[in-house]
Amino acid sequence: VPAILEKAGMLERFYTDVCGNVGWGRWLAAGAWLPTIGPSLRKLANRKVPNSIVPKTHTFAGPNLAWHARRAIRPTASPNDVVRAEIRRSIGMGRSAAALGFGQATHLYTMYIELGSLMPIAQASGLKVVSEIYIILAADRIVEEERLKYPAWESPGVDSLKILREFHLDRAIPEWPDHFVCPSAAVADDLVEHWGARRDQVHIVPYGMSPTWLDLEPQPQHGRVLFVGSAILRKGIHYLAMAAEELVRRGRTYEFRVAGQVEDQVRQHPQCKHLTFLGRVPRDQVPKEFQQADVFTLPSLAEGSAEVTYEAMAAGLPLVTTHASGSVAIDGVEGRIVPERDPIALADALESIIEDRSLRDRMASAARTTAADYTWDRYGDRLVDVLSNL
Repeated sequence: VPAILEKAGMLERFYTDVCGNVGWGRWLAAGAWLPTIGPSLRKLANRKVPNSIVPKTHTFAGPNLAWHARRAIRPTASPNDVVRAEIRRSIGMGRSAAALGFGQATHLYTMYIELGSLMPIAQASGLKVVSEIYIILAADRIVEEERLKYPAWESPGVDSLKILREFHLDRAIPEWPDHFVCPSAAVADDLVEHWGARRDQVHIVPYGMSPTWLDLEPQPQHGRVLFVGSAILRKGIHYLAMAAEELVRRGRTYEFRVAGQVEDQVRQHPQCKHLTFLGRVPRDQVPKEFQQADVFTLPSLAEGSAEVTYEAMAAGLPLVTTHASGSVAIDGVEGRIVPERDPIALADALESIIEDRSLRDRMASAARTTAADYTWDRYGDRLVDVLSNL
């Protein structure tokens, strides 16, 4: 986003935590050759901002070094305490950023409530605040409901809303931003219906993908269903397992391939016996999975706008997904949009596409055509158009 704004002549300053070619991060990255900590520093050395925005990039050593010190002192902190530490770091960075000031800026663009303490200071200084909400904000509540309903699938998670209340940040979203940028209607609907945002405050800017996905030559294997992403409740892995069970019951011998991080309790769950878990697939091997799939599915319960749905469409795959996935696909055109938490509807949609080859081919062609308008360059154009009109 900062690089997009700089290209459009709209970037005043970029405030971030750490990178390998600016400020204190540049000095840390110089130790990449050291034993023990070298690998971590090499990752930092590769985490660089584009040269075009280096002169406008500012990082903050104090809050970040304090965060690293806390992690070193308490390496086995609970997940809730880890989130608390992240919030303290964000607040500290916000205060440090406020001390540097805003230059000639007229707007503050922030991701969610990162550097949250900076938002009210910016408003008091006369700036308009634009917050990008990159995931359905009810995601944690949705996942916790699923964990209670399906306790054998995942361990209890973080109570993020409770922690936000501790820092008086639970009202930050509806009260602080003047405008919201969202990647999908699903996120926008959640903001309006559950967080008190007004429709005229919410602007939808879909994400995108690399145009290289459009160059893949499809080699679909009949009945091969592909899921790409972490095998977790939020992404609906349990509903895919139920749908696979239903399709096997119907006598359909499809192959269900799951590419992504998977915990043993999911891999070994009895309902997952029809799923093939590939684990983490190297990025350069993922295109082959898309090439050889017959249909792509992501029965997610909460996303922003999942990038894999754009990639699948660009690869010429029909989608079977949910409204909550934030896909730009239209039901009946590029695939099927099924209700969340409905394994029978999921099974029906997969079966209808796989068994009707002419329908499958029409959807595949439409998916690739639509995807051509959702590259990262087009995302930049849309974002700049929205921000220029604020």
